[in-house]
Amino acid sequence: MGKNENGGWRYQTVYIEHGTDDEITREYTLCEVYLDKDGKLEGSTENHAMSPMGDSVEELIGTLQIMLEDAAKWEPVKFEAMEVGMTFRKKENYRCIDSAYSEK
Repeated sequence: MGKNENGGWRYQTVYIEHGTDDEITREYTLCEVYLDKDGKLEGSTENHAMSPMGDSVEELIGTLQIMLEDAAKWEPVKFEAMEVGMTFRKKENYRCIDSAYSEK
């Protein structure tokens, strides 16, 4: 997961809003999105928040790295506004994040 811009699953930064008209706060999380070959949304996880997981510490770290890379690459969207057929925008100031993890 992660690396798929046109087709397949990847992580997407989403937000939900809390509060009243006078004071609205945003909570940012990651969900998984599935894109068709043209990069249009076909589906997503039902829940707006995903927890990273893995079958080993190394796999967990790899998942976290992919999540971080996807979060850095794509503009956040309002979770409730996501709909089939929409596209996502890359961040203009996106740059690849170097991995801070390495096996010794």
